[in-house]
Amino acid sequence: MSADTERSGRGAATALVTAELAVLAVIWLSWAATYWSWDPQSYGDRPGPYLRKAAYVPAAALVFAAVAAVRRARTVAISQLVLSVAVCAIVLGAKDAGERAYESSYRDACQAGVRCDVPQPR
Repeated sequence: MSADTERSGRGAATALVTAELAVLAVIWLSWAATYWSWDPQSYGDRPGPYLRKAAYVPAAALVFAAVAAVRRARTVAISQLVLSVAVCAIVLGAKDAGERAYESSYRDACQAGVRCDVPQPR
């Protein structure tokens, strides 16, 4: 493998990982923004829909890894596999943390006067 080929593989891997992490950051920020309010009776969104959107990132990374493997771009394939596994682990761990944040936000809104006698849909 020549130095130019290896260098372009690193560049492609870096570009893909950067783009995928940027997508994850936008998804996280859009969820976190639902919690930023001056109104004490507002509460944020459940994390479920945002985590489902985030799950598309490792799925896309697996597709990119398969394409890279077929094209024999080892650096891209390996980086995409690592990213896919890491994001899957983060998404699985974020579910519980997100639910706790939602429940805390909802509880605070209830104490501030939101009608809380009707359970919120999941």
